[in-house]
Amino acid sequence: MRYLLILALMGMDGCSMTGSGGSGARNDFKGQPLSAVQVRLGPPEQEQTIDGRKIYTWFKGQTLNPCTIRVAMAGDFVDSYQTTGDSNICNPWEYRPG
Repeated sequence: MRYLLILALMGMDGCSMTGSGGSGARNDFKGQPLSAVQVRLGPPEQEQTIDGRKIYTWFKGQTLNPCTIRVAMAGDFVDSYQTTGDSNICNPWEYRPG
């Protein structure tokens, strides 16, 4: 019985993972530094500047059908976080409001 309780608590802990310090949203990086995204995704695979804004891109999942994650910066902080691709592949990295 004790082991079932421990497993249940571990399962609930995984569901409460947030990207913005307890806001209740998963992968909500808006207003955070790029380093917060890199903790979750690792170093970006592409970096470009468009109209003076830094855009960072990651490719996750399968090579033939990747989930593309783009982060646009406003100065030193994340302005937007967007995933594109198959929702089954992008699921771990999608933004989800709490």
